[in-house]
Amino acid sequence: MSSQQDPAAASAPREIPVVAQRFTFEPARIEVTEGERIRLVVTSADGVHGLEIKKFKVNKKVPRGGEAITIDFVASSAGEFPIVCSEYCGKKHEEMKGVLVVAARSKNR
Repeated sequence: MSSQQDPAAASAPREIPVVAQRFTFEPARIEVTEGERIRLVVTSADGVHGLEIKKFKVNKKVPRGGEAITIDFVASSAGEFPIVCSEYCGKKHEEMKGVLVVAARSKNR
């Protein structure tokens, strides 16, 4: 057996569970590092929602009933990026927001 790290394990995305419900995302603030591979595992606690992060071309419908959907992307740019509900979900739909905070990667690497 080789002493090298399994390449599949080294490149596995970081999984972050997210719950969408009227009219919030939980967590509302997601912090990651620039260059990190991310897998959001999103479920709805009530009706149909959507999760959109325009900067990373993420936009997926989240079905009712607790069925998990996965969203894979690379956090390729540092900064703060809005997370919005992309499926109309009621009167306060426009207030259903979160933020993805991507910390700049250390230059010492």
